[in-house]
Amino acid sequence: MIYRLIECCHGWLMPYPFWIRNVGKKGEYIARRYYHRRGYHLVAKNVRMGHGELDLIMAHHKQLLFVEVKARSDRDETLASVLKSAQERRLVHLAKGYIAQYSDLQITWEFHLVLVKLQGTMRFQLSTVRI
Repeated sequence: MIYRLIECCHGWLMPYPFWIRNVGKKGEYIARRYYHRRGYHLVAKNVRMGHGELDLIMAHHKQLLFVEVKARSDRDETLASVLKSAQERRLVHLAKGYIAQYSDLQITWEFHLVLVKLQGTMRFQLSTVRI
């Protein structure tokens, strides 16, 4: 409830999520804040379709952005190593399935992978790449 109130402030006042204990949820919050500050708005999160889940779906003008978030607190990984090719194909298939539900809309879409490395208390490093 508290972070819904904070998100109403256009994203600039979204603090570090000290109240979220789960590493994955904290990473999703940080990624959402990152895109929100760049003008994107949250359409949906944790959308389950078939045998998979889309972490974040963001929108900006007539563009949808599907975001897969990987959060790590103990391992030093790169963007290239966190997503296997089978996972990538599955996620793109899920995104196409989501768009097929709204086939009458003329929208473009992209898929981004975000790696959030949590570095102790209140520090993180965020990397993003377009798939």
